[in-house]
Amino acid sequence: MDFPVTRESLNQVDSWVHMFAQQLAPAVRVPVQNSFRWEHPEKNARAVQVAKAVRAVSALRAALHLADLNHTIECLVLLRTVADFAAEIIYLDEAELEGRLTKDQSTFVEQHFAPFPNDPDELAAREREYYIGRKDIARAHRRIMEKFGAPADEMNKIAAYLSKAYDVHVHGANVSAMELYDARINSFMLRGHLSPRFVCMAKAAVAAKTQEFLIALRFMALAWRLEELSDAINRAIEELDSSGEDAGAPCIALA
Repeated sequence: MDFPVTRESLNQVDSWVHMFAQQLAPAVRVPVQNSFRWEHPEKNARAVQVAKAVRAVSALRAALHLADLNHTIECLVLLRTVADFAAEIIYLDEAELEGRLTKDQSTFVEQHFAPFPNDPDELAAREREYYIGRKDIARAHRRIMEKFGAPADEMNKIAAYLSKAYDVHVHGANVSAMELYDARINSFMLRGHLSPRFVCMAKAAVAAKTQEFLIALRFMALAWRLEELSDAINRAIEELDSSGEDAGAPCIALA
């Protein structure tokens, strides 16, 4: 069993993200020195959400490719970005549901569309930027959970623990390097992990983050009042949940 439900979910998600994108006005070419860049004419929360969804899908697919190639650590590094993108989508869903942006959400949207500096001098001349961070986003998540009666404290505690597990891989903590240690030859597995169990666990992590992203995407469909799309995404969520792939069921026999 090689995570067929996860793979099918990723096959379906392209069309769903395109449905969201089609709710926006087409992007336009903006001149930049001797070239140009594509930008949405309306720089709003919906355009940000579509951009985050695009990056999440791209990262999930790349992470699965890395797992297929046994590059377990770098797979997890990419999955950390997916967690951020999913959280940011839900963060802006609150604004969609409330019909207004908080001050932090408005700043987040503005920062998303801030043009990249044309050269080092332009960057050096700018004032230091303070970005909206995870704690700001977590506050919005708490407000949402409290409205629905969810156990916010417990869910935040679990989310923080999972984030920590991915952060150690992003920042190259010792434990992330030692996961690649091969005691048989006192060296490291630099061309991919040799343990089928570790490779399976990486794929299970992709499945779990796929589920996390699908939940964010469904919430986005509900906030945008796209009921048919919400139902289609929910079916994929339920199928992935039933498969056990996101909980690592295919890896049990390898333990």
